[in-house]
Amino acid sequence: MAAYNVHGGHNKIVPGASSYLDEVTEDRKITAGVIALLKAEGNTVYDCTDDVGKTSGANLANIVAKCNAHTATLDISIHQNAAKKDPGDGKTKGVEVLVYSTSSGAYAAAERVCKKLAALGFTNRGVKVSTSLYVLKHTNAPAMLIETCFVDDKDDADLYNKVGVNAICKAIAEGILNKTITTTSTATTSPQVPGTAVNNNQLGYRAHCQSYGWLDPVRDGQTAGTTGKSKRMEALKIDFRKVGDGSAKLEVIAHIQGIGDKIYVIDKDTHDTIIGTVGESKRIEAISIKILEGLTGKRIKYRIHVGKLGWSEWKYNGEMVGSKGLSLGIQAIQIVIE
Repeated sequence: MAAYNVHGGHNKIVPGASSYLDEVTEDRKITAGVIALLKAEGNTVYDCTDDVGKTSGANLANIVAKCNAHTATLDISIHQNAAKKDPGDGKTKGVEVLVYSTSSGAYAAAERVCKKLAALGFTNRGVKVSTSLYVLKHTNAPAMLIETCFVDDKDDADLYNKVGVNAICKAIAEGILNKTITTTSTATTSPQVPGTAVNNNQLGYRAHCQSYGWLDPVRDGQTAGTTGKSKRMEALKIDFRKVGDGSAKLEVIAHIQGIGDKIYVIDKDTHDTIIGTVGESKRIEAISIKILEGLTGKRIKYRIHVGKLGWSEWKYNGEMVGSKGLSLGIQAIQIVIE
């Protein structure tokens, strides 16, 4: 049997790409699932994910140090891609795997991973060579960096959610091992990783954005709204029906352009409440979210994306985030129960 290093890219301090999907949230799920499958086949697997590096450089250095602490057959880096173009344009989607050279010991496995993920419906962008990526350049073992799909392409995001994380983990593991696996991945029910929700896939929310209307629902830390497109978020819905035992209740205060602060109480019976306005061209400028009842010992955290300012710091249980009256409307939001 072989030994493998596997890690998710970036971390919550220095996050990766985010749009219809959030790279850090999803690559942690995939990492957990791939590790579980490789171990189930009798291999030794080391999780080399870094959640403490405070800069991109520190994050990468920590990952490489963890990888090089072990003797491994392959180093496997899990990522998701971004094109920063119009979502769903048909040109910026699919899977690709990067290696250091065509003679890399990871090249054959990289080809197999591409084919396995393409069999799920993703466009096969193929294996690409990069001599500049830090992980590929500095790990002792041959390394591959898997870009499972594009987070800012709606077609890719829809397909990703349709086929599910478990199928994606299985495809990657089969590509690595060059064999069919009968074990089922439990990526969506794996132990909680830092920054993810206590009940994976149960907290749902969706955003209504200028020119786009209602976007598809997202869940547990994923991005609702758009980033880099200058489209303000005008309304939000939060679906709390499946969190905990279903008795939880939230208070949301939204500061709405031209209206001011407006208070909403959300529970399993009022999950369809529109927070904000629709069709009135009024942006949400600031927001706070607080648990009123239920989920003892848990807290809610959230952050917003505002134009050129980017992502805010995480806020917790009733802290207001945003800028009132400064024409800096919220463009996207992420929400997590932990």
